[in-house]
Amino acid sequence: MNNQRKFVRVMCILLAVVMFVGLIAPIMSTVWAETPAEKLEQLRKEQAAIKENIAANKNDISKQEQNKQYFKQESNSIASQIEVMRGQIDTTKADLAAKQASLEQKVTEVAQAKAMFEERLLAIYMNHNRSSLSTLLGVSSFAEALRFTENLQQISVSDTNMIEMLRKQQAELEAQKADVETVLATLAEQEAALEQKKVELAASIQAADNAISATEADLQANSAAYADNAEKQKVAQQEWAAWAASNNVGFEFSGGAFAWPIPGYTSLSSDFGTTRTIYGVTDVHRGMDVPAPAGTPIYAAADGQVSTSNHWTYGVSVKISHGSGLATIYGHMTTRTVSDGQMVAKGTQIGTVGSTGNSTGNHLHFEVNLNGRPVSAHPYLNG
Repeated sequence: MNNQRKFVRVMCILLAVVMFVGLIAPIMSTVWAETPAEKLEQLRKEQAAIKENIAANKNDISKQEQNKQYFKQESNSIASQIEVMRGQIDTTKADLAAKQASLEQKVTEVAQAKAMFEERLLAIYMNHNRSSLSTLLGVSSFAEALRFTENLQQISVSDTNMIEMLRKQQAELEAQKADVETVLATLAEQEAALEQKKVELAASIQAADNAISATEADLQANSAAYADNAEKQKVAQQEWAAWAASNNVGFEFSGGAFAWPIPGYTSLSSDFGTTRTIYGVTDVHRGMDVPAPAGTPIYAAADGQVSTSNHWTYGVSVKISHGSGLATIYGHMTTRTVSDGQMVAKGTQIGTVGSTGNSTGNHLHFEVNLNGRPVSAHPYLNG
């Protein structure tokens, strides 16, 4: 019995929770529902982020292209160095071969001369039909024999000198060969190092190509997202206009409906309705002047649609229409961060403080218009 009561109690609680969620969900969805202006502003923020991504993509591609070009230039330079080095190796080998051939030719010539000399001596020794003097020397007189003997001695000395010179040249050639082998080994090592560097540069070029391809894919995706966002903004603009028309105003202003357009700077140098003289012209001030440093951000006081202008009095300025004939004007700006027809949400930055137009210093001219006529902003700001 107790278990049955507990079960009934649990089921009642669950049913109450389900009913509560069913009742509260529509209310919460209404509370949390995104207004058309907020939706449009969110799209614009997303578009700005996409634009930054596109700029970053293009910057990355440019850097990678520069890197790729640098790697190619380095690779071409190394290829040229390798060709020069190979030429040096070939020239060094050719010089060494020429010296080796010259030495071998001299050795051959000496060997031939020595053989001829030995043959002459053998012929003299083997000739038995002549006198001993003639046989020995191959001459017919003593004087001629002396001369021949001297010639033989000179030939012997010459041969000895030639052989000694060849030995020296052979020794020098061997030393040169050792030096050349060292040079060739060094050149071969340098060539191998350059070839390795060339391989590494080829890998770097390929990596740059891969990075460029990946970034180009991102750029294409971001460009497509940017175009899609632009189309969504067109739809959101139409939704906002339809919503504003169906609600007749778009806004009902009561106390505190406007946000202060330049947070942190609340002092006024001139208020609405004051009489003043600027550059010799006296008039009644149509708004309020808020001094602030140049470049200070300026924000929309409420949701609305932007129109921009360059007015001789207000300089670079922005007007935001809020519905029901109500509009706000922001004058003397240095820059605008919104464009004509743009829908903005309350608190959206629309520009920066400056001193353009008929101005004597950096400040914001903030003006409220109702049905085209200037009115005091205080009721909309203070309630």
